[in-house]
Amino acid sequence: MSVSGTGSRVLLISANRERQPYPVVPNGLACIASALAEAGHEVRFVDLCFERKPERAAANAAREMNPSIIGVSIRNIDNSDAIALRHYTPEGRAIFAALRAAAPTAKIIAGGAAFGVAPEALFRDFGVDYAVAGDGERASVALVNALSRGEEVGRIPGLVRSIDGTVHFTPPGEDADLDSLPFPSLHRWIDLRRYERHGATIPIQTKRGCVYKCVYCTYRNVEGWGYRTREPERVADEIEELYLKAGVRNFDFVDSTFNSPPGHALQVCEAITRRKMRVHLDTTNFTPATAPTELLSAMRTAGFRTLGISAESASDAVLERLEKGFTASKVREVAERVEKAGIRTLWIFLVGGPGETDQTLEETLAFASWRLGRGDAVYLTVGLRIYPGTTLHKIAIAEDVVPEDSTLLDPTFYFSPHLQFDSAVERLRTFAADHPRFMFSADSRSLILPYLTRAAAILQLPRPHWQYMGLFQRISRAASRPRRQLSHA
Repeated sequence: MSVSGTGSRVLLISANRERQPYPVVPNGLACIASALAEAGHEVRFVDLCFERKPERAAANAAREMNPSIIGVSIRNIDNSDAIALRHYTPEGRAIFAALRAAAPTAKIIAGGAAFGVAPEALFRDFGVDYAVAGDGERASVALVNALSRGEEVGRIPGLVRSIDGTVHFTPPGEDADLDSLPFPSLHRWIDLRRYERHGATIPIQTKRGCVYKCVYCTYRNVEGWGYRTREPERVADEIEELYLKAGVRNFDFVDSTFNSPPGHALQVCEAITRRKMRVHLDTTNFTPATAPTELLSAMRTAGFRTLGISAESASDAVLERLEKGFTASKVREVAERVEKAGIRTLWIFLVGGPGETDQTLEETLAFASWRLGRGDAVYLTVGLRIYPGTTLHKIAIAEDVVPEDSTLLDPTFYFSPHLQFDSAVERLRTFAADHPRFMFSADSRSLILPYLTRAAAILQLPRPHWQYMGLFQRISRAASRPRRQLSHA
C-alpha cells in the first residue's frame, strides 16, 4: 500500500520470514510506516513473510517504486533454539544485496529489534548507510526528513552511522511520550487476514521498557530501563479500530511484561471492558512476580481465557541465578490463582541456565507434570542464547564460554556445566513421550505443525492454538513415526 505526500519516496520492507510455529505480524515496522506517512512521506510497505523468493520480491518493489530511501526491518538474529537452530542474518545479507543492485542510488536504513541487541555489529555486517536502534518512530522520521532536505544528519537518538570509516552509535532517547505517536494501523499496511489464516494473533503494545533484571534478556537493550506506559484509553482505541475496521477478534499483548505494573494492566483491562467488544485477549509475557487476584479477575472479564506465563524454572536455585524476581513457591501460588480465575495457562521454561543441575531440572519437570495434569500446556527451550550486553554475556565470558571480543552474531548458547546436554535432552524427550501437551522448542520446527495450525485457523477454532498442542503433537508424532522406522530399517 502507498500513501501520497510531499516528502521522499520511502520503501519499507519487513524481512522476517519465520512462520514456525506461526508468523509474527510486523508491528514495529507498521509503527514506522504510520509515522513517516503522517510526516508527509510517500510510503510503500512490502512484507516478505509469505514470499517464496524474497530477494526477487524486494528487488521488484525497489525497481517499481524507485525510492530515494529504503528501510529494512530485521526482527531477530536467529531463533534462539540450540536444538533446531536457524540463523537469519544470511537471509538479511541477501536481501540487502538485492536492494543495492535494484536501487543503487537509494539510501538504505536498517532497523528492527535485532538492532537493539547488536546495533554496531549488525551495521558493519550488513553494510547499510544508516541503522536505527531502539524506538524507531521519531528517529526514522528525523533521519528521513534530514536526508530528504539534504541536511547534515546530526546526533539523532538511536542512530548508527559511519563517520570517516568509524562506526558511531548515539544511544536511544527512549522518549516517554508514547501517546503522541500515531497508531500502527496494522490493517492499513499488512494483510492481517493472511496472518490470521496461518495462526497468528494481532499484536498490541501497552508500554515499552522493563524493570526486571533477567540475566539473558534483551528487552532493556531494545526498549530501555523502566516503563513508558500508554494511556489505557488509547490502547482500547487501537483495539477498537482494528475490531471495527479490520474485523480482528484475537489480540496478543506483546509488552515485555503485560502485568507489570499491575495497576496499569488493570486500567487497560477495564478500558477494554467498557468498550463491550467480543474479543479474545492473550499474552505470553506474564510474570509470576505480580499477579493480584483483582487483576486476574479484570483480565478474565476483558477477554482473557488463556495466558502464557514465563516462569523459566520451578527451582529456587535457578530462579535466583536468572534474577527472575520471584521464587518457586510464588510460581505455585500464581498457578493456583490463575486456575481459580478460570484462565488456562501455557507455562514457558528455559533449561540449562546458570545453576541448572539434574536436581533442578527434576524440580521443573515435577511442576510441569502437576500443571499438565491440571489441563495446562508446557513449552520448553533448551540452552540460553547469549546476547551482547546482557548479564548472561558477562557470565559466559567469566566461565570462558565465549571470548570477550566476540560480536555474538553467530549464535552461541549457554548451557550449565553442571548438566550434561545429551542426557538432559534425552530426559526431556522421555518426559514428552508421556505428556502430549509438553512441547520442545524444537517440536515447533515440525514440518507438519504449520499445516495443523492453518487447519485450526480455517476451522475457526478458538485461539490461541497451543490449546490443541496435545492433538497437534499426537498427529505430528504419528506422521514422523514411519520415517523414523524407515531410518532404522
